[in-house]
Amino acid sequence: MTSPGRLAGKTAIVTGSTKGIGLGIARAYAREGARVVVSSRNSEECAATARELGGGAVGLATDLTRPDDVRRLAREAEAALGGRVDVLVNNAGKTVVAPSEALPEADYRYALELNLHSIFLLTQAVVAGMLARGAGTVIHVSSITGRMPFPQRLAYCVSKAGLDMMTRVMAIEWAARGVRVNAIAPGYVETEMVRNLSDRGLLDTARLARRTPMGRLGTADEVGEVAVFLASEAAGYITGEVVTVDGGWAAYGFV
Repeated sequence: MTSPGRLAGKTAIVTGSTKGIGLGIARAYAREGARVVVSSRNSEECAATARELGGGAVGLATDLTRPDDVRRLAREAEAALGGRVDVLVNNAGKTVVAPSEALPEADYRYALELNLHSIFLLTQAVVAGMLARGAGTVIHVSSITGRMPFPQRLAYCVSKAGLDMMTRVMAIEWAARGVRVNAIAPGYVETEMVRNLSDRGLLDTARLARRTPMGRLGTADEVGEVAVFLASEAAGYITGEVVTVDGGWAAYGFV
């Protein structure tokens, strides 16, 4: 007999889930029995990812920098999932690399709009149903840059530091009402974003692997497993935490 998955019967929204860490989380959730709403800007990629996941997965293209689109995603996802969202994973985000003195204001504002403000709006829209039912889980995908400064990453670091605090405030407000809120802070993970920065000469992945105590970059599947745990009953007494998944990078300090 095959035992049910750890998320059997649950419904979830995962933003930024057609590639990278978001796709790793969406695949892990589907594998563990959850029905998933996939979201990114590209409608074709959303549809293709939903087909890959199966299990009644739904693709909803969304521009998270547009507040009306964010609220539409919440409404349409809830309808597609039978009127109930059990788990919200706010994964979509973007890094901006530039010296602070030359960082364009538009890029700074865009990073905060996508990495922080859109998460506030989507969580607020989705959590209403969770609070009404007295049950739900919210997971923000943050970064080790939320507590460790990295040069030329001002907008990204600021947005992730804000997201870590948002996690804690939401958690203590909603804990007694049945909603848990946690964050995952990945280190360097093998994703398209990291490969793009490497191709542009902005990251040296071999050097990063040597700097990491475990001697390698992480994988999206490994982050997905942590997201499964945080959404499962096994994490039922965990809220307000930022779980670091970085192969020991932060523990090793600045060397």
